[in-house]
Amino acid sequence: MKQNIQSKLLPYSRYGSFYKEREGFYRSFTNQYYLEYAHQLLEQEAESPFLTNTIIAPNEIQFGASPRKVIWKIGMPSFLVKDINDFKDHKILFYKTRLLRQKVLIQFHFISGIFYYSQLSFLSFTEKTNDILANSIKAKYQCSGDFADSDRTYMVDICGNKLIIEKGVYLTVSYITSDAYPRTLMEEQIRLKKEVLSKADNYEISRLNKML
Repeated sequence: MKQNIQSKLLPYSRYGSFYKEREGFYRSFTNQYYLEYAHQLLEQEAESPFLTNTIIAPNEIQFGASPRKVIWKIGMPSFLVKDINDFKDHKILFYKTRLLRQKVLIQFHFISGIFYYSQLSFLSFTEKTNDILANSIKAKYQCSGDFADSDRTYMVDICGNKLIIEKGVYLTVSYITSDAYPRTLMEEQIRLKKEVLSKADNYEISRLNKML
């Protein structure tokens, strides 16, 4: 049986540590990604967003696509995460690549197999990177607005899909669907979660009353 390159280079115990470190890198991007946050992300509205007549579609992939279609178009992901935190029927495909000579991480999020959110993150960047990114987005989406100097820029297409450019620890471009169905699925999960928490609270109160 042939060993893969990683197992040839690393003893078994160190290979396990290598995998955990690799997994930790990707999971660090989802530590704050909970059900309520995802729902708020879909609901948020921007004041005076830039408008475009071009449909917002990261990597030319339309919202609503399946994980299989994304993999068919882009290739196998670098990492895959399922059912993170309190989020059920949720999957993220991660892709690592390089753009403008910078390390980039791309995420595709799915709920019940439906593509609803994506984010492209420059893990390091310069003002030149930011300027080229802004100009590229303006050209692709035929937007005449000037937003290169803004730390947070919103764009909305004719279907209501959103694109958000944000400068923070990373330089990110987020793509958010306008489809109400993913939001409805999340709202149902939130409702069920509240029911379970309410029952658990009532049970604990009942136990307390018996002991007093």
